[in-house]
Amino acid sequence: MKASFILAWRALVRSHVLTLLLVATALAHAFLTAIVRSDGTAAGWREMFVRAVPGAAYFFIAATILACACGTFAQERERFRLSLTVVRPVSAFGVAIGKWLALCAVAAISLVFSGAITACRLADAPRCLHHHSPKLPPVTECARAALADYLADPATPEAVRRAPRAAVLTLLANKESDRYDIVRGGESFAWPFDASLESMSGLTVRARFATQFELRSPFEGEFSFGGRAAPVTHSTQSSIDVPLSATTNTPAAQASSATLNLVFKNSGREIIMLRPRRDLELLTPADAFCCNLARATVQMLSTIALLAAFGMFLSAAVSRPVALFTAVVAVAVTMMAPSVVSQFPDEMNTKFTERFGLAISRAICTITSTVSESQPISDLATDTCIEWLALARCFAVNVIALPAALLAAASFIVRRKPLAENS
Repeated sequence: MKASFILAWRALVRSHVLTLLLVATALAHAFLTAIVRSDGTAAGWREMFVRAVPGAAYFFIAATILACACGTFAQERERFRLSLTVVRPVSAFGVAIGKWLALCAVAAISLVFSGAITACRLADAPRCLHHHSPKLPPVTECARAALADYLADPATPEAVRRAPRAAVLTLLANKESDRYDIVRGGESFAWPFDASLESMSGLTVRARFATQFELRSPFEGEFSFGGRAAPVTHSTQSSIDVPLSATTNTPAAQASSATLNLVFKNSGREIIMLRPRRDLELLTPADAFCCNLARATVQMLSTIALLAAFGMFLSAAVSRPVALFTAVVAVAVTMMAPSVVSQFPDEMNTKFTERFGLAISRAICTITSTVSESQPISDLATDTCIEWLALARCFAVNVIALPAALLAAASFIVRRKPLAENS
């Protein structure tokens, strides 16, 4: 494995892949910065900078490593070198691991270089934020309860009763995710959160209220969370951050409870509503931007490591052009699948081909969940703290589990494909 790593590393250096990535990263930070535009605020400029400059560098590094991975075994086969590698007294899996580590090393150096420039450019960036969602029942549990109510209701149409349970549960789960809570004028509404958040400093409510007809209209009210409260006067259809200040009205009834209600009282006449699973969060300060940048770099490297292993698996089975085409198609489908699942209409009223395509999209989302869930560039741009648990899960799956399976399959193919061709 060590010899394979050294040979692959030297090949990447001699072919100027590492030099190309470093130069391209430096050029991106030098020239793309000049075209970044914002909404006139420092936060807006910072968000656009992170999405445009480090985002472009990340994309270029990932595409280059994937292209190199698709040629690792295929090029050796085309140059009649792969058979020499296979007959040597070395493990094919060790050879694959060495080549994969060399690709990951090149990607790591390029990402660290990009991260260092970003850290210097955004040295005065504010601390990132922990995002806390309401403690609501899981959507699957709510969907099962709603289905039980529908089946118990005599007025439920017979078509719904005969429909596949999985399709109905999926539909109800999607509706639960987009369910609105309505707060009429003069009324209050409460959502449970972790009670330990009340003792944290810098506690802020992030909410996005809407109206029935999606029109912008002014509203006013007050948020309260245990011993903290804050008035709010704003317009609907826009996200707002409301810092909570300490008050003397601390509810003793919930002092020993695991949850504490965030209450909003609507002081106006306008009927407003929000989706608690999408439009309501409590924010607390986390660590520095540079720490979050380091975690984002690890997430980016994890994704690139998985792409490298996937490209090497394809390279072991097919030629380089076919491997490149297959890899590009697979990445495009992986990126589009979450959008298809979230925007697909009611599948109970669709054709079989559409339901089949949706089932495939859901399967792809399940398989690639660790890749699609991690959004390091978006989290950096929005000052969202990348949690250690999510980072550990991403690293374990994208750097250890999936690459090990893909490289084992690639080594199995490499051991047999040259023999089949020679015969």
